[in-house]
Amino acid sequence: MTPRPWTAVAAVMLLVVSGAGEGRTFCAGCAATDWPAPVRIAPESMGIELAAGPMTKGKGEAVTTHDKNSQPVVGRLYVAIGTGALILLPDGQIVARKKGEFAPTDRKFEPADKKVLAEQLVREEFPGFKTKQTNHYLYIYDTSEDFALATSRILETMLPGVILHGKAMQIDVKDPQLPLVVVMFKSEAEFQQYQRMPPGVVAYYQTLSNRVFMYEQSRLADVRPDLAVQQALATIAHEGAHQILHNIGVQQRLSLWPMWLSEGMAEYFAPTQAGERLRWKGAGQVNDLRMFELEQYVKSRATEKPDGQLIEHTTQAARLTSTGYASAWALTHYLAKNKRAEFNEYVKKMSQLGPLETSGPIVQPGLVRENLVTFQMQFGENLTELENRLVLHLKKQNYNDPFAQQPHYVATVQAGDAKRPIRMVNTFHSTSLAEKWIRDTVDQLPEAARSRADSNVRIFPNRAAAEQWAKQFSGK
Repeated sequence: MTPRPWTAVAAVMLLVVSGAGEGRTFCAGCAATDWPAPVRIAPESMGIELAAGPMTKGKGEAVTTHDKNSQPVVGRLYVAIGTGALILLPDGQIVARKKGEFAPTDRKFEPADKKVLAEQLVREEFPGFKTKQTNHYLYIYDTSEDFALATSRILETMLPGVILHGKAMQIDVKDPQLPLVVVMFKSEAEFQQYQRMPPGVVAYYQTLSNRVFMYEQSRLADVRPDLAVQQALATIAHEGAHQILHNIGVQQRLSLWPMWLSEGMAEYFAPTQAGERLRWKGAGQVNDLRMFELEQYVKSRATEKPDGQLIEHTTQAARLTSTGYASAWALTHYLAKNKRAEFNEYVKKMSQLGPLETSGPIVQPGLVRENLVTFQMQFGENLTELENRLVLHLKKQNYNDPFAQQPHYVATVQAGDAKRPIRMVNTFHSTSLAEKWIRDTVDQLPEAARSRADSNVRIFPNRAAAEQWAKQFSGK
């Protein structure tokens, strides 16, 4: 597929606990320019069965406790919460323990042996699954060997790349100390049977277990097998990026970053290349699927000038739509490339959020206003100017249109007279977007020209044919 320039432009409800100050954005006595104090998250809002209380982050203290089979094990204190605690187990899981269920010890904390852990997981949770161990990863799967190989090739090439990128950002990163477990189910039914997830979720990283879960078979494969592969690879890389970032010191586990940054960073690291040269493309490479979605989104709003609303909505969002993921990637990509020093500093500040800490509480309707505050403190208050620069940045990017060989629609509007002809044209991948563009374009015409406006939508077999006809229509 030929690279082409871009020719147009699930959240947890947070509960503030004592010690944070409900709704308070800045620390007491601080100037308006000081960075907001972290807001603490009630354990129960993250599915942790411990009563809220004073929190103290652990310093690596070893403790004795028990695993899920009631067998004694040496863990590590992750967070003390009141009289209870969150304990990091040797297999990477974080578990809640109440008073009397853990105690200090002089014994050494040792990460689980991957071979022993593999045997245990197959015996207790995933009977009949195959396993594969590498330097950092443990793969548990009942998928095809091709899918398991593709997953491992992406993750194994991604891990050292993300570590190097973190060091370049001057963040104190380190190699993962615990096994990185990736579980691959053959079908969506198996995936859902293990843990019920909302419709549309094909993979996820679970911070408490420190595992990535995914499945191979997709309904899309029956319709567009090529696109199904591309989406699967992008999802593997996206969730793998979450797992890596949480295990090398960039994002502390159980901390909640602004949604746009958390998902934008994962998307920033997600681009992959399919085919014989299957690989991770590298940090900051163009994300083809997100670029396509952004192009269609902005084309449908071609009559509207950037006004900063896209950035404002994206940075405050407590949960993201598909377009929100695309805009989060675009914003991350622009800042990382064009405001590198400010962006690196911003990520470093967020990396200091500890377990059960976030930058601000969610307010109705699903917004975190403090995230916009910190964004503007770091990158400037003029969102309109920033959004204009973001659009210009995206126009310069080359990408492979994943739908280039699918039918495309050319929308045209003609108005005016022989002396002052008005001819406008645009290309879309759906009739609904084409028709919306026509309505918006006609609404922008001078009143006298609206009644005489003539519009049409023509279908073409692929993007190249549609754009060739559009070029001839416009006379350019």
